[in-house]
Amino acid sequence: MDSSRASTPFRNFALAAASTILFGGIIEGAARLLEPPPVQKEEYLWDWSERFKDAEFYTLEKGEGYPPSEETNVDGLRDATRPLESYPARQRIVILGDSVTYGHGLEANEAFPQLIEERLQGHFVPIDVFNIALPGWSTRQERLAYDRIARRYKPTDVILAVCLNDFAELQINLAKPPGLLLLLFKHSATVRLAMGASRREIGAVEELFKEPDSPRVQSAFNLFRREVRDLRDAVKRDGARFHLLVFPFRFQVEPNAPPPSVQERIATFAAAEEIPILDFLPELMKEKAPAGVFLDYDHFNKAGHERITEWLVGNQDLIRVSPVFPEGSARARVDRLRSDPTGDFAHADEVVFRMIRNRAKELAATPARLAKVQDGVVAAAVDHPSPRDRFEAARTAFYLGLPGATSVPALIRGLQHADPRVRAFATWTLGEMGEIAGPSIPALVALARQDGGAGKTGALTAIGKIGGDSPEAIPLLLQELKHTKEARRYRAARTIGKMGPAAAPALAGLMDALHDPSALVRMHVVRALGNLGEAAKPAVPALIEVLNTDPDPEVRKEVSHTLSRLPGR
Repeated sequence: MDSSRASTPFRNFALAAASTILFGGIIEGAARLLEPPPVQKEEYLWDWSERFKDAEFYTLEKGEGYPPSEETNVDGLRDATRPLESYPARQRIVILGDSVTYGHGLEANEAFPQLIEERLQGHFVPIDVFNIALPGWSTRQERLAYDRIARRYKPTDVILAVCLNDFAELQINLAKPPGLLLLLFKHSATVRLAMGASRREIGAVEELFKEPDSPRVQSAFNLFRREVRDLRDAVKRDGARFHLLVFPFRFQVEPNAPPPSVQERIATFAAAEEIPILDFLPELMKEKAPAGVFLDYDHFNKAGHERITEWLVGNQDLIRVSPVFPEGSARARVDRLRSDPTGDFAHADEVVFRMIRNRAKELAATPARLAKVQDGVVAAAVDHPSPRDRFEAARTAFYLGLPGATSVPALIRGLQHADPRVRAFATWTLGEMGEIAGPSIPALVALARQDGGAGKTGALTAIGKIGGDSPEAIPLLLQELKHTKEARRYRAARTIGKMGPAAAPALAGLMDALHDPSALVRMHVVRALGNLGEAAKPAVPALIEVLNTDPDPEVRKEVSHTLSRLPGR
């Protein structure tokens, strides 16, 4: 067979392939010339794949559950840690939201969920109000947060706080082309032109009002309705009530504002689904200067959150519980405890503990009586039979201030408690007490050995704060210094540093950690080496190398300071 004839099909195939590639390139080039500029989305509209680690959901670094002043709670939210257990006839309201509910631009205790709880609990209304919200969350993340976080607290009421940008974010993220088509969509102008990419995504909330019948706005409302129905159904299955809370954008209260067509559309949907709705716009319009309660385009300032609080607290359909005890009755019970501070705290309840918190300053005026109350409250935080009341006692202990040495035996019992919240309370309190908690170090070491989680970090941190010679803790700290989480590594380095010269056996491990990928960890490692004193001399060459090569100026500055104070330097 003629070899030239045999190769003809291959030449034809190659020619066809080359022609196809050339033709495709011409089309793609033309498409790029003709393609309109992409939609310029407002900065408040997030692409989840760029912001969230798992592309749909995130939380913050989780706290340990104590002290009450922790920046984030055990769920990774900017809210107080609360017990899973609830009292009978107690209302538990979960508010699911985004940065508006979170309290963007404000302190945590200035956000409206925390304000509602504080106001009502201050009048002895048996209620918990959970702020389950983070910046960037939309209705999808809020539904996931209910399933992953909120439902285990057995809420009686769930409020979905809706901001108008939720619609756009659902449409931007959930209406994307699937799989391979999405890849082509991102890299091919031809595909984008064919699919009308320039008008595919919502770019600003105003479009919801200006183009209500456009396919993308229709898609946004359909996605919203689907998420709300799924969340509502889950809440109802759990036996709780479901509510919608709708917040406006600032332009809706400014001159020449468009009619509230989006709120009307939400209300129509809610009525058809028999969902109670709380619309803040009509309430806000009662203000003389409604725009004055906004911090920016949709976030509220401190006055705005206080106004939301006033409005919701006054809603009798939402707030259904009455004070558990008249204030005078509660005060009389506390007065009896004050006259006999050695009374039976093991049977005290939330009302008594709250009254003690309210009178912390008054008790502090009589140190001997305060010390007895502190001992009783600490013992209740460890030994009370009710998990809920142990929790309330621990919160009260924090507000009363650090107890004295007479509370150390009860706190050591707390280190061995089956409840992790009791262990967290005992660990933190002992650490803050410092040297007088020295007798607890063996129990803290034992806790660090048995607890492989965050409790291990807390126990080792407490040992470092108490001080003294704790060589048995050093191997555990060096293990922590290799942990995958940055926070665990830097806390371990910080704790070693607080041990001073007694931490000399940690020298080799600290020198290895000078090359940690985290600048924060390296900084604490350098500081710990400086605190070793004479024992750190073998690390001087390694420190000089770090001084000359570390990319972080703060680390280099710390090395320079450490070298200047090492003996013989």
